[in-house]
Amino acid sequence: MTAFSLTTLSYQWLKNGSDISGATSNSFTITNVQTNDQAVYSVKVTNAGGSVTSANATLTVVVPPGITTQPQSQGVAQGQNVSFSVVPSGTSPFTYQWYLGSSKLGKGSTSSNLTLNNVQPNNAGNYTVVVKNNYGSITSSVATLTVYVLPGIQTQPQNRTVIQGQTALFSVVTNANGTPPFWYQWNVNGTNTIDGPYISGSANAALTLNNVQSTQAGNVFVVITNYAGSITSHVVTLTVNVPATITNQPQPQTVNVGQTATFSVGAIGTPNLSYQWYFNGAKMLGGSTNSTLSLNAVGTNNVGNYTVVVNNNYGSVTSVVATLTTIVSQPQSQTVAVGGNASFTLVANSPATLNYQWNYNGTAISGATSATLTLTNLQTTNSGSYAVTVTNVAGAQFNTAATLTVLNGWVGVVTNTSDSGAGSLRQALLNANTNSISPSTIVFSILGSGPFTISPL
Repeated sequence: MTAFSLTTLSYQWLKNGSDISGATSNSFTITNVQTNDQAVYSVKVTNAGGSVTSANATLTVVVPPGITTQPQSQGVAQGQNVSFSVVPSGTSPFTYQWYLGSSKLGKGSTSSNLTLNNVQPNNAGNYTVVVKNNYGSITSSVATLTVYVLPGIQTQPQNRTVIQGQTALFSVVTNANGTPPFWYQWNVNGTNTIDGPYISGSANAALTLNNVQSTQAGNVFVVITNYAGSITSHVVTLTVNVPATITNQPQPQTVNVGQTATFSVGAIGTPNLSYQWYFNGAKMLGGSTNSTLSLNAVGTNNVGNYTVVVNNNYGSVTSVVATLTTIVSQPQSQTVAVGGNASFTLVANSPATLNYQWNYNGTAISGATSATLTLTNLQTTNSGSYAVTVTNVAGAQFNTAATLTVLNGWVGVVTNTSDSGAGSLRQALLNANTNSISPSTIVFSILGSGPFTISPL
């Protein structure tokens, strides 16, 4: 500011009409100008004769471009759309130019927003934007675009056939197109697998199933996931063949001579099951290739050990030994006079040693552990039921009983159908007529199935 006066001059600078503190010289300097310094400036000059204010001088502050909000890195799936944006600062107007790496982008790349539609792997990379105004330029920070590509499957899992208890392995190989990382989830027979004692690799490219069971048979597939989405493999089949397995073992049998003995076995396994029965270790012939073995009119020659071998294409199993015991004769009910004797005998044939226990009216008789029970000097109080329980080490067990009747007086027993001689009805009548003991009783105890006929005299 230049002014002329014959008296001393004083100065006061003003900003937008207000005094500026300390600005009292004929010049006013602003250092490090900022946008808030932009204003209308003037100076008031005063002497003894009065004051005068200069014309206004406008200070305009222009700002080179800056960036308030940088573009951000992003990751999207192949085929999606993506946008980058920048927020500048400084004196407008601004111009923009977006770059991929060092290459200038074309259409649509000259605004503050950059939109890419249907992005593909070749769109991935580092993006920047150069912002300009009339007073300078600035380049943004790098924003990285990652394009996630769905995994592809190069090698599909394959069908597997195993025997129950074995190990089954399934695997999948991805191609080079997908974007790592990948996550895997295997599914067996409708259930997502979880690693445990017999399963490993549920979340990996290879699944191992140990000690496979028939319940796991069915469909197997894997779902592979990355940031782009997921893909499901082909559905393959796990076939589990079950070796022949016995569920119900044949049981020991005890029958009377002449009756039918039947052994049976229960078995499971992958069809078809075959059966072969053995007698004392030797293969049996006709009628011995079913799950049930029937022996008609058994005799002592059938007594022994029976087993069956169950077989299929995936294994065989031999049953436990089941014994056949035959009863040749049962203890017979008897009637005797007081003071008389009685014997009960069980005759049986078994491949294993037989153990006996005689009982009287359901109570074990001490020491009565042989095939024959002998009772002497009988009294009426000895009347009752005498039974024997027979067992062997093979597990066979049976019971048979006879009744003992002890009567006061004389008792004669008819044991056959002869016309005369010991045990005949004639002899019993003769003995009764000569007997002096009263009363006299004749009892019929004829072995066999009857009916019997005694011829008249």
